[in-house]
Amino acid sequence: MLQYSPVFTGCPAVELAIRRLYESDDEHRETRFWGLVRGLNYALQMQTRVLVPVQLSGAKPQGEFSWAQDPIPPEKARGLSYWTLTTPKKIKMLPVFTRPEEADANPATLGLPMAELPLEQVMEETLARQDLTGLVVNPWGRSASLEKGLLKGLLRAPNPEDSPGEAQVRQGVQLAAQGQWEAARALFEEAAAAGCTEGVRRLANCCDRGLGGPRNRRRAMTLWKKAAAAGDVLAQIALGDRYGAGTARIPADPGKALMAYRKARSMAELELDITTWPVVCLRLAQSEECGVDLERTGCLLAEAVHGLHMLCREEKDPDACRELHAAAQAMERYIRKMYAGAAGLQEMLARLAEQANTDSLHFS
Repeated sequence: MLQYSPVFTGCPAVELAIRRLYESDDEHRETRFWGLVRGLNYALQMQTRVLVPVQLSGAKPQGEFSWAQDPIPPEKARGLSYWTLTTPKKIKMLPVFTRPEEADANPATLGLPMAELPLEQVMEETLARQDLTGLVVNPWGRSASLEKGLLKGLLRAPNPEDSPGEAQVRQGVQLAAQGQWEAARALFEEAAAAGCTEGVRRLANCCDRGLGGPRNRRRAMTLWKKAAAAGDVLAQIALGDRYGAGTARIPADPGKALMAYRKARSMAELELDITTWPVVCLRLAQSEECGVDLERTGCLLAEAVHGLHMLCREEKDPDACRELHAAAQAMERYIRKMYAGAAGLQEMLARLAEQANTDSLHFS
């Protein structure tokens, strides 16, 4: 099954953040560090799994055989001891890998048994062990060492306080999920007046679709542009959607839509958040990636479906559920194209429908 996992997609946000650690000079070290923190936060939001070398009684490394390509699942890895790295200075670190190629890049771990475990679980267990200084991500290439102070900050960080308008947006989303769009729209109006960019964008969505009040697409465009200029990624995506679809007066412009999506990607890469990045992945898969790099398209769709599924499960946000529906349909088309005639095709589609879990999805 095509899924968001170290074996199929890797851990794209973490890999991007680590790659950027090596791209700039020391002048931008602090910026790169916070980029890594955001990438790790996103990975925790996504309940990302990583590959961890483990010790099995009686098992010995088997030369060129790779456990990383077919790792031990979490439910079977309970109670297994981790294999650790010790530096020349006697510092002991737990190595974790974002994809099989990273685990197999050195003879020290090639052939070691590997378990696929949640990153959050691995962080918690590293904190609990007195003999470990921290963990190191992808130690054989471009790597990132995460000491216990950073792990504790990631896992124990308090929730930020609401900015003006955020409480109204949260309440409006809850009402929208219940179909009370008129009350929701009034709250989005309040949030927008308070200067909340999410409130501006959600109000624009209501205006565009005529939810809770009259349809006003001209006002929607004005509001989307205002929110996008203030840094709202989903507003920038909405602009791309409008350019791509066009209106009765203005013809569709796929090129302008693609440029808007690319700008959204640049904006989202600076934040890496589960509310925005999966939608960016979906738009990229639907536009520039589609038909050019089919493997990359599959990875983008897998991340989009997984992230939006996580978001819809935790927050009954109608906008996120609508995006999940689109992502699942795009993934269905991809699976039918890539695996036409395969024996397990219907099973894959059934599992996708179960993961998407929206009332309006039907797979034949």
